This record gives sequence, C-alpha cells and structure tokens, in this order.
Amino acid sequence: MFRRQETSGSRGGNGRVSETHYDAAPIPEFDKRPAFIHILLLNKTIRLFVVLGLASVVIPVFAYLFFFSREIGHDSKRDIIGTCGHPTLYHIPCGYPSNLSQVECHQLGCCYTSLATCYHSLPSEHQYIIGTDWTSGTPAILSPYRAVTPYDRTALPEVRFDVFVAEDGEGGFRFLLSKMNGTVGTSASATGNTMRLETTDLMVEVYSPTFFIEVKRKADEEVIFSSARGPLIVTEEFIEWTLHLGADILFGLGRASLEPGYKYLLLNNLNSSAVPIVMGYNAKLKLYNGLIFNTPGLTEVEIVGSRLIVVRAQLGSSFDVQFLAGPTPAKLFLQSKAVLKNRYTPPYWAYGVHVCDQSPKRNLTHVRNDLELLLNDTIMFDSHCLHNDQFWISDTMTLGSELESLRQILWDAGKKFVPSLVLTVGYGGNPTFIDAREKGILLRHPGNLLAYQGRVRNRTAVYVDWRTTDRSGNLTEWLDLQWQKVANLAADGYTLEEVSPRDERNSSLPWPKQLLYQPDQLNDTLVDLLPWNTLLSDRSQLVLAQHNLLGVSALEAIQKRADPDSLLIAATFGINNRVAVLPANVSASWISLRSEVDRVIGLSVVGISFTGTPICGNAPLGAANASEELCIRWYQFGSLLPLFRVTADRTPNRFTRFARRVMHAALRKRFSLLEYLNTLILEDAAYLRPMFYHYEEAANFTTELWEQFLIGEALLVAPVLLPQMTQVAIYFPETFYELWSGQAMPGNDVLQYAVVESDLPMFLRPGFTVPLRDIVEELVQLENGTATPVTAELSRLKPLYLVGAFECNTRRWKCSTSGRMLLQTGFLLEFGAVLDERLVVSVQANVSTTERDTLRQLACSDQATLNVTIGSVQLYGHPNFSQPLLYEIEYDFCQQETKQLEFVNPHRKGPSDPFANTL
Repeated sequence: MFRRQETSGSRGGNGRVSETHYDAAPIPEFDKRPAFIHILLLNKTIRLFVVLGLASVVIPVFAYLFFFSREIGHDSKRDIIGTCGHPTLYHIPCGYPSNLSQVECHQLGCCYTSLATCYHSLPSEHQYIIGTDWTSGTPAILSPYRAVTPYDRTALPEVRFDVFVAEDGEGGFRFLLSKMNGTVGTSASATGNTMRLETTDLMVEVYSPTFFIEVKRKADEEVIFSSARGPLIVTEEFIEWTLHLGADILFGLGRASLEPGYKYLLLNNLNSSAVPIVMGYNAKLKLYNGLIFNTPGLTEVEIVGSRLIVVRAQLGSSFDVQFLAGPTPAKLFLQSKAVLKNRYTPPYWAYGVHVCDQSPKRNLTHVRNDLELLLNDTIMFDSHCLHNDQFWISDTMTLGSELESLRQILWDAGKKFVPSLVLTVGYGGNPTFIDAREKGILLRHPGNLLAYQGRVRNRTAVYVDWRTTDRSGNLTEWLDLQWQKVANLAADGYTLEEVSPRDERNSSLPWPKQLLYQPDQLNDTLVDLLPWNTLLSDRSQLVLAQHNLLGVSALEAIQKRADPDSLLIAATFGINNRVAVLPANVSASWISLRSEVDRVIGLSVVGISFTGTPICGNAPLGAANASEELCIRWYQFGSLLPLFRVTADRTPNRFTRFARRVMHAALRKRFSLLEYLNTLILEDAAYLRPMFYHYEEAANFTTELWEQFLIGEALLVAPVLLPQMTQVAIYFPETFYELWSGQAMPGNDVLQYAVVESDLPMFLRPGFTVPLRDIVEELVQLENGTATPVTAELSRLKPLYLVGAFECNTRRWKCSTSGRMLLQTGFLLEFGAVLDERLVVSVQANVSTTERDTLRQLACSDQATLNVTIGSVQLYGHPNFSQPLLYEIEYDFCQQETKQLEFVNPHRKGPSDPFANTL
C-alpha cells in the first residue's frame, strides 16, 4: 500500500508534523495526536536513558547468573554467612568434590554448582571464632564455627593462636596454630573487633569474631597477605588453610614457577624434597613477598586460578606460617635465610667431580677396572664412592683386602674417598637390627606392631624412626655404636642413601577416605614409600604424619657425628639442613634435564644453594636411554652448580672422542670459574637467580623466564635444553658481553643466538668483573716431572686473570667495573677498573687481622695451597672501541697486598668536559 515515506518533520514535544505520501486510494480518517507512550519511545534522549537504565540492571544480573554464580545454592533451611556467587577463580573444593551429591554438599554448609562440584562459600562456613578479649602478645583460643568438617571428622574444639614479629622488626610475622591440652574456654562475641601488630612498614589485623588474618602495607593500605578467602579446617590429625599473597605470579616449592590449577605434593621420596616455601610477585604494587610453613608429613599445596594457596597437611602438635615481607627478591632471600639458617660451606675439594658406581650388581672387580681406566685415561675427577650399595649402616664396616686396596689406589692418586652410606637396616641376625629392635626405635607394622619388614635394594630391611621421641636416648646410644663402625672407613665424606624410608614391594594403597584427605597423585608416590598405614615407633600415629621429619632427623644425627670438614651429600633433606643436595632416581631424558634446571633455580631463589644435578641422570638402568648429545648438555649445565656428581658409566671416557673433548672443556671452564662460585657460597648469596631478581622493571616478562638465569649478579647463562638446537632465544635486558670473546649483545631485546653442540652460552653483565683461574688443559705438571688431571684443589694453584665489562654513564665518557673474590673466610680480594681520561686498575686484599699469619701461610709458604697472583685483566665495553682491551697487571698478594696501575686511554674522544667533576 505504501509507495514511499519521507519524514520532513515529526509531531512530538515540539509540535512539528510528519508528512507521509500515500497512493491515491482513499483511506479512513484517524486521530493524528500521538499517545504518551509514543512520545517516550520516539524521543531519542528518553530512549537512550531507558536503555541505559535497563542495561545497568540486566547486565550485572546476567553476569552474576551466568559467569559468577552458577550455583544451585545453599540449603534454604540453613543460616547463610557467605555467598556462593563469587568468581569461579576463587572456588575452593569442599570435602571430596568428585563424590558429593547436591544434598551432601549442602549438608556440609558448602555451595553446589550445575557442574556437579562442591565448593566453599565466601567467606567459608568452615572457620574458627576468636574471642574479642584477645590482645596482641598473648595467645588466643579459637573455637570452630561448625563442629563437623567436610572430611567426616570433628573439628578440633580448641586451637591456640599466637602471632610473633620477626626478630629484626622488619622481615615479617609468624602465625602459629597449635593444639590445646585441657579445656580453655573463650566465649565468642558477636561484636567485631580488630587486633593490630606492626612493624616499620607493615600492619597485621586479626579480625573477630570470625578469625581472619590480614597483613597490610602502611603506605597504601594494600592487603599483601590474607587468610579470609577460604576455609580454616583443623582436626586432630589434619589442617586445611587457605592463604593469599596478593600475588599474580608465584614461585617456590622447589620450582622456578608455580602454575595455577595445579596441586603439588610435598612428600620426601626418591625424586623430590619437601620445600614448603612460596613466594610471589604483585604486578600492581611491583612488590614481592613470601610464605614459609612447616610440613612434617603428607602435605598438598593447591594453587587455584586466583593464586590462592590451599595447604592441606597432616597435623602434628602445631602448624606455623611465616610471612616474609620482601619487598624485593633480594630481601626475600635474606629473610628466608634468616629463618632457615642452613648455610653450608664444605671443603673446597667438594666443588670437584665426584664419581660413583651404581651398577645393579655389586662387583668390586668391575669397580677396580673402571677406577683404573679413569686414572689411566687421565679423566678429571676428585672423589669416588667405589659402589653405592657397598656400605649399609647395619654392616660390620670392616674393610677386606680388596676394599682397602681400592681405597689406597684413590689416596695414592690424590683422590678422595666418599662412600655411599645406606641408612636402612638389614633384617636378620645382625647385631645392629637386634639392638634397634630391643631399643624400640624401629617403625612398626600396623597389624602385629612388630618392626615392619620391607624390601630395599633386593634385601629385606627394617627402618629406623629417626625423630626425636621419648626413646631419643635409645636412638643416640644405638647410633653411637654404629658410627664407631663407620669411622673404620676413614672416609673424606659420605653420600647418605635411603634417608627417606622406601619399600620396593609395597602394594598397600589406601582406599578412598581411609586417610582424612587423600591427594589425587598420592598413590603414585606411595608406591615408592612404606605402606600408608605403617606406624611410628612410639605411638599409634601413621608414619605419613611425620614422614618428612625422618630424613631431616637422620641428617641432623649424622652431622653431629661426622667430621665438620667432610662432605655430606643427600637426596632427601629439610629446608634447615646443612647438606649438599643431589636428587636420586632422575631419568636420563630431555624432560628430566629441563626439570632439573627448574628445580635448582627454585631451590636457589629460596635459599638452598649447595645443590647439584645427577649428570645425565642416575636412575637404575637408565644409561641405555641417554644420548650423547643429552649427556653433553647435562655436563654443561651441571658444570655451573656447586655439586658435580656423575655415575661411573657416564664419565667422559665412556663416550666418543668428540663428546669427551666437549665434556672436558665444560669441566675446565668449571674449574676456571670455581673462585667466583665459591665466593657466592661463602657469602651465602643467592646462587642461581631468575632474571626478575635483578630486572624488576621487566618483571611482567621475566617472572616466568626460567630457561635462562643469572649466576650470582654477574653472569647470565642460557643452557641448551632441547635436542638438535641450532639457536636459542635469549632475552638481554641490557647490553651483555659474551664471557670468553667479549662480543656485545644488544640490550632490551630477544636475540636468536646461534649455538653448536659444544656451546654453553654465558654472558657478562656490564659493571661487573669476575676472577678466572688460568686453566687451558686437563693436566697439571707436577714438580716431580709427572702430570695429573686437574682437580678442584689443584686448580687453586693456577694463576688468576680478570674479565670485566664496563658500565658507562649517560654521556659515555666515564665507565667502571668491579668485582670481589672471597678466597676463604677473612680473606677477600676486591678489584676494579675506572675508565676516564686514563684507565685505572686496582686490586686490594682485605685480610683478617687475627688470621693474617695463617692466611699468608696458605698463599706464600713453600707448601702454599693457594695462588693469589693476577696476571692480566681483559675489559669489554669500551664506549669508543668494540674490541676487548687486555692489560698486564702482575699482581702478587705475597709481594704487595694493594696495587693500583694507570694506563693510557688511547680511544678517548672529544674535548675535555668542564663539568666532569660535577657529574
């Protein structure tokens, strides 16, 4: 009917009329006055406000329903203290989510979703109540909000809470939850209250009546730690606590990076150690902080999508959390070390190459042949274990003629004897077992309560309960007798094997809910350990509740009896143990190599420094899977770590001539760098450092960049961790210099760096100088005319030279570089160079006044074991010259403790600057 419509006007609030043209056919008359609804709908301004108004209501409702809530809801008959409509990133599983129905979930006081998952409300109904009469400096008594937990166990009716400020008044706080003996009543008040504790920069708030902890920065009131975003569940033998660091990126737990959505099982076994330290980075505040918590037994740490940290652990008498304030990675490291007190400085020869035969059959004839081959082929090594299954603590330790001759061969060649000591007790009629059984210090079978018999290294064995118990006197007396036998070995150190109890024939796995909380990956781990229901020696408590303490206590007991100058190596350790760390049962694969890099960085950054990697793996029968290229790359990475240990079937002479040459080159570079590495250990500084440690301005990029790292603060390393690589991507936050050639690498960029199989990319940071021993070949010429392979101790007889890279001011007319070398406690060398109109190079020795004579004897006597001469300095990064600069300085500590030399700067350009002295 309509042919065309033109709008020349419209009648609305302004009275204008719309003209519409029709066909000629007559049409009925109609009322042209618009209705009020039409006025509203046709007015653009009103229409806009109506749409915006509807959107402001509808969109949040739909967002809540479809993106955040998704829950069917609480049981309507119950009181609700929290909401189920919080984002899924903050959902904490409640009880056993895979088994609970909607009704069961609601009965627990939790939320249920259409995805059939059960999670805690926010705040959770599973919390504790604190009385309002609590004051800081005194303990508080907490009582549960709900008597029944999601794990079908009754909540502990009373929990004691204490809070302490770090000793330095700045480092952070310690929060302690512990069990109560007897009944101490504290009525909960309905009135909220906040208790405060403060340091220079931080403030703790403890909220009541519902117990929550928050730590805030005073400067901006930002919350950097909170326990308010999840449940606190405490039973007689279990605790679950949700903690938040306010962090966007997390690392720790023995790893360089923690992925959200993963669960980490902290249980000492063959392949890992319990490292209960989590640190994080807040991208908004650009600050770091961290947590240390105790893990005596089976512990699981879950990182949910929102970076909430959910700790589920077997509970002994207490559970404590230490908050580390940061705010920088360096401060975190220092605060962690102040808590751990685990500084370990073994003798210098411990940096050498350690070899151990771990073939399946213990054959001393085979060991002798391998040992003689190593010596005849002039392979570099410092110590040998003979065989890792030769010495059990329950053996008589009497050396037969064959063992004694092997030990003598080592000593005659200037090598150390570092046997493997198996800490498991052989079952049978041996006096060691009989005495341990009579003293009641063995772990027990849950059925007959007798000593549990397992299988270790194809032998029937029983297991010592190394913890401090009521029978600690019996344990001390028993171990003193065993150590008298161990002393017969006259060893230079020990590798402690089977520190954590293991059973090769274990097939006893728990059914669902036999344990209060059963992590998903637990059964895979229990296969390597004792049956889950094995009991402690002095109580009806599961070994799982104290399992992580067994190895820790064993190490502490051995350390009290071992020579303090000996080397101790162990696979299982605690964060407070002073021991060299080497994992066991690492397979020979590229995945394992990458995992080892991740592990060592994760340990170093939290304060566990003296560690190593089993070169090319150490899993039984794993050599067949080890490619030559893999072992070369493993040698290169392992050469950077304090501890270098390799099995006898993977020494350089077991490979082709090419591989042997590359492996020896890696070891020579290791011995060249040992003084720098030793300085880091003696100063108890962070050893391997992630890139964000020194480049916080690029933290958003560097926090998850773990395939390259810094050794100390001066060297950047990017090991090759994949097969057949021809180039590796390396991020340079500033201009770095290739360590051996001085080639400049452009800064603030990712460079595709070309590599061949013999390359280990290492770069020097501008502004730093490192000392290197002058080691150019494997052999050291002795005074009697013979030659012997280089060892860690012999490398110290080589002269030093310095390699430095200049850091220049903005106008690039004045540059400097400096470094330090701690040869021994009380014996420090400082050196550096300043480039201006002239080049000034200086070296200064700082020697302890009380030990000056002793230290000079080490370096200046006829029997000197320390060469403190510096022949030359090589400098990179001259602002007007691209080639390295080489200067002879001929420093000799014994002749002149302090020396300063000036050289002409032939490459200086431009007129003198009249304002030079003001800049």
